[in-house]
Amino acid sequence: MSERDLATRLHLFTLGATAVIVAVWSLLSWRYGAYVLPSPLSVVRGFGEILATGEVWTHTGASLYRILVGFGGAVVIALLMGLGSFLSPRARSVVHDFLAILNATSVFVWIVISIIWFGLSNWAPIFTTFMITLPVVASNIVEGVENVDRRLLEMGDVYRLSGREKFRAIVIPSTLPYLVAGMKVGFGLALKVSVVAEIFGVTSGIGYIMNYSREILATQMVFVWALVMILVMMVTDKLVFDSVSRRLARWR
Repeated sequence: MSERDLATRLHLFTLGATAVIVAVWSLLSWRYGAYVLPSPLSVVRGFGEILATGEVWTHTGASLYRILVGFGGAVVIALLMGLGSFLSPRARSVVHDFLAILNATSVFVWIVISIIWFGLSNWAPIFTTFMITLPVVASNIVEGVENVDRRLLEMGDVYRLSGREKFRAIVIPSTLPYLVAGMKVGFGLALKVSVVAEIFGVTSGIGYIMNYSREILATQMVFVWALVMILVMMVTDKLVFDSVSRRLARWR
């Protein structure tokens, strides 16, 4: 193994870049003060505190619950849209138009509407997450349906496969990679959107505690909870989506 390959495997370049960033961060923190930019050490200490008290699990669990409900609902509706697009060209046209409208609608619009409709409740961030992630996941599924190899479907006709058999043996394997890709992007978006929505409408969750930390001038805790968000996304990406992608590749 060459030195370059060894360095890549050990992530030495990433570690080096991280060391430079931390050094510059420390200098800027010393220059501008803890209120504007807390030091890396204070952020690490803050992270240790919320781990020791268990606060990290309380607020992270609250956020993940809302994300899973909103995002899970979006995945279910997206699957139904994909099925409709496969069965009917007219339905596909309607779905395309509907997704174009959703993609053009701002996050802020859904946040305001959710507060008007649901007030200060869990349903405000859940609804916002659902409306923002639905077009992302559905667009990927519909694209997957449209890219199903028509020659395989014709081969299924030659072998006299029923519509259900063709759907199970051809459409699902062809569409699953698009679904996983859409879910991966959609979950990251769901985490960001839900946290923003939590600032306005609830009394728990990562977004709420970040805003509360800002109000009491605990800037280091804002950075701590931002770190928690990053770790949640990285862990989910590695343990869930990467694992599913590998198993899907072997299955196909």
